[in-house]
Amino acid sequence: MSVAPARAIAPTPAERERLKRMAYGPKTEHRLRMRAQVVLHAARGRSNARIARETGLHLDTVRTWRNRFAALGLTG
Repeated sequence: MSVAPARAIAPTPAERERLKRMAYGPKTEHRLRMRAQVVLHAARGRSNARIARETGLHLDTVRTWRNRFAALGLTG
């Protein structure tokens, strides 16, 4: 059984700035900070497995958040 490739992430410049503020802002709650970091890593072309290793999150969590952003953008 083969694994589907990770979905490409291409945030707009405005989305990227908002994600950076969320990922590194001191007042952002932890879960939103981690989601923003996952999306920023994905936008750099990193694999889900690498993102999971670097963030300490489960692979399924990374895959879910990546797919949600690809489908819905920041609202996801």
